[in-house]
Amino acid sequence: MTEPLVGSIRRYTKYTALCILLFSNVGMYYFLKGYWNIEYIYANQLGYLVTSPKSTFRVGEELSVVISARHKHNMTANVGDFLRASISTSNSRSSAVGIIKDNADGTYTVTFRLLWTGNVKINIQLISSRQTVDIIERTALDFPADKVMFRRRYQNGSKEEVQVLCNVYPEVLHGDGGVCNYSDPHAGARWFCEKAVTVPCDAWGFHGVHMYRAMRDMLEKGEESRFRNTFSNGEANAARIPLSGDPDRVYVMEGMDLLANRTHCMPGHPNPPISGYFHHGVWQSLVCENRHFSTVPEWQQCLTDKTMHFFGDSTIRQWYEELVKILHMTEIPIPDAVHNTGPLLAHDSINNITVKFRIHGPPVRSTWTPTFHLKYVANAIDEIEGGPNDVVGISVWAHFTSFPVDIYKERLFAIRVAVERLLNRSPGTVVVIKSANTRMGNELIGGNWLGHKLDLIMREVFAGMQVVFVDAWEMTNAHWNKDNIHPASEIVKQELEFLCSFICPL
Repeated sequence: MTEPLVGSIRRYTKYTALCILLFSNVGMYYFLKGYWNIEYIYANQLGYLVTSPKSTFRVGEELSVVISARHKHNMTANVGDFLRASISTSNSRSSAVGIIKDNADGTYTVTFRLLWTGNVKINIQLISSRQTVDIIERTALDFPADKVMFRRRYQNGSKEEVQVLCNVYPEVLHGDGGVCNYSDPHAGARWFCEKAVTVPCDAWGFHGVHMYRAMRDMLEKGEESRFRNTFSNGEANAARIPLSGDPDRVYVMEGMDLLANRTHCMPGHPNPPISGYFHHGVWQSLVCENRHFSTVPEWQQCLTDKTMHFFGDSTIRQWYEELVKILHMTEIPIPDAVHNTGPLLAHDSINNITVKFRIHGPPVRSTWTPTFHLKYVANAIDEIEGGPNDVVGISVWAHFTSFPVDIYKERLFAIRVAVERLLNRSPGTVVVIKSANTRMGNELIGGNWLGHKLDLIMREVFAGMQVVFVDAWEMTNAHWNKDNIHPASEIVKQELEFLCSFICPL
């Protein structure tokens, strides 16, 4: 081999090794920065311990677990961490949530109800530490209105396009022509847009999202280390770190028949913290005798002559989409309607089943949607005559996480009053409230903590009413699928089967 060739090979080998070392270190740097942050260091110092001396349990018994710092002489756990807990058995596709109590002394007690036989695994996650929750809450105070901005677009004449900014607070609008007030106190809605110079306020246009405030603009120096960053889109994602424990599973033998003596499912049912569980992949209610359908005719028999009105965000649009798929329904196009926001309409002429969906009014984080198709939920409910063949489903939460809770409360209170009016004029109407569900996403704008806060408010607002409550938070918290703003079809189907248990009770 010639000397020049040997030299070239050596230089190539040296440069290649240098590049591998450099890029592997850079890659490792970004991996560690994105995934191994302060939250991981903190979570690694936490652990849980099963407090019962028993090694085996029976169905129906409770299992108690205590979370604390593993080395108490070096540190204590926070007060106010955001945790989630569940138990599961993968081979029987079973799972249920646990009840977490913050003892306010650096420890947490988790109570599980053992609901099936076999080896039951304990799953406890740190979603966000108290320090991270504090950061999320600080950004909510610092940026109460403009974490997300919206716009309205007009087509002025044949070619000229005019766009203006919109928000629930007029103070963040800076147009020179004044402000158009589209608020509706009757519907608990605040909405303002800059007035276009050449277009009157009462002209219809298109509504859409304008921008999301960047994570770097909201966080102070060093705070980004509390989040699991997605560098491709700059999101501040929750850590979701599993905690280790001893033991991490228990064995459960046969015991109580938890499904015996359940009552009919009726509106106004209680909703305890553990209201059901998945077993063999289906939801078993501990509150009432819920239905399960194995064939399309069973669904059709339950829903014959029914009209389903679904109002809210895309998580309840999934109910519309799932029913259309299950029942092989014919969708009826509505002029200028956009699928994501509706209005949507489907009909089964043989069984006289109608399913409708309409997005709630602004704020809506959507692509361009004709404003004449946007209607506030309280107003839409007032247009329904109601009766035993009408089912009204409501889920409003996902588009409100970036605003102060007062904005959300005003909207929900108006919806509650509209539901009361509906039930007064037509007591036989079935009204269902679907809770928020667990999700992935930017914690500063719409993640689990902010969704959880709104979910608690929703439960409080509708408490004591003769309505059906579908606990999507419990179902998605318990389920083995990953968090998603749009839960998997298998979960949505279980939500709908539970709803149908109130439409055609066993």
